[in-house]
Amino acid sequence: MMVLPFIMKEVDGRGRGLFSIDPLFRGDLIHEAPCLLVPHASYKEHACHTVLEHYLFNCKDGDRLLALGYGSIFNHSDPPNVDYRLDKDAMTIRYYAARDIEADEELCIYYGANLWFEEVEEGSSRTEEVEEGSESSDDENFLNRIETDD
Repeated sequence: MMVLPFIMKEVDGRGRGLFSIDPLFRGDLIHEAPCLLVPHASYKEHACHTVLEHYLFNCKDGDRLLALGYGSIFNHSDPPNVDYRLDKDAMTIRYYAARDIEADEELCIYYGANLWFEEVEEGSSRTEEVEEGSESSDDENFLNRIETDD
């Protein structure tokens, strides 16, 4: 069984978030999320009209990847402490520490400049750890589509 370097917690005003368990160092692989491919035509016809729109990552050719598992739980920060790389051929997104990260620090990616929500100030209080299998009613924490080099 693989031990993950993070846990999921509820964050006031931000929904669920991922937090490092131990210190992480720049370049450490944090997570490799399997993905579903959304071809460009399917995106234009269907996906862009659904809630999935905010979970998709852009590929250079117009296709999109939908991160599964914990890949869709990273919250937004500017600047982020987590970087990611799309690998369309392997159908994965790999998330890396963009800098050294302290234990119990929230792990965040950059969603892009066109946010659909109002940013919550850094230092929001952290509440409870999310039980596996529980659901969050917070619909404001979707991953944004981000242009990347894949």
